[in-house]
Amino acid sequence: MLPNSQLNKPAPQAGQGKRMAGVDGAITISPKQRFELTEKIKGNLKAKALRRVWIPKPGRDEKRPLGIPTIQDRARQALVKSALEPELEARFEGTSYGFRPGRSTHDAICRIYTAINQGQYYVLDADIAKCFDRINHDYLLSTIHCPSSLKRDLKQWLKAGVLDNGVFEDTEAWTPQGGVISPILANIALLGMVRLIETMYPKKKNRVQANVIRYADDFVVISPSLDIIEQCKTAISEWLKPVGLEIKPEKTRICHTLNPIVRNV
Repeated sequence: MLPNSQLNKPAPQAGQGKRMAGVDGAITISPKQRFELTEKIKGNLKAKALRRVWIPKPGRDEKRPLGIPTIQDRARQALVKSALEPELEARFEGTSYGFRPGRSTHDAICRIYTAINQGQYYVLDADIAKCFDRINHDYLLSTIHCPSSLKRDLKQWLKAGVLDNGVFEDTEAWTPQGGVISPILANIALLGMVRLIETMYPKKKNRVQANVIRYADDFVVISPSLDIIEQCKTAISEWLKPVGLEIKPEKTRICHTLNPIVRNV
């Protein structure tokens, strides 16, 4: 369940990438090199390939990939992120919490608690499968409205490719975990999912019919109606297709806040 499992853990990036070297082999640089870098990243730069690092998943016998940029690319990504973030923060939905300034996991937990604590509700507790690994680049870039120079940088980082044990691979559909810019790109890709449900089920007699709360690639839909919950699951599944994503069946369930669900056979 979202509040107990995902929300109490650090976000997928959790700063791990900054403690690892990219293909440049550098983790830190001297103050003089930093000063020189501040001037260098203002110009036109060619993105370097990412270094792929496999990180064990806690409590599971599997690993997830990180794509570690060079220090130069990290610095440029931080600059682009600072340019894009103010406008995007004004557009992101109010019930989206992952990878956003001033919004913590506990804020998401509180939002869920507030939504369910005075009634009985059905809940779609869902997970988006391999969100960072499958985002469609064309879809993502088409939704970003920014100067062409910034969009060129974004496309370079998405298409830079990865080195995995010395073997180069093209990157056709992902926004790599480990990069400074990746979290905000994931939020851009998922922008509109909450509004889809708000449009389908607006308030009725001042009561919310369906409430979507998202934290990174996990989300819940809360509604007093089981029919609405099932329709929301179908609608979100269809909405995710052009993004290149899908709901992960084995980590998705429909439950009730108070009672077990009894289905007619």
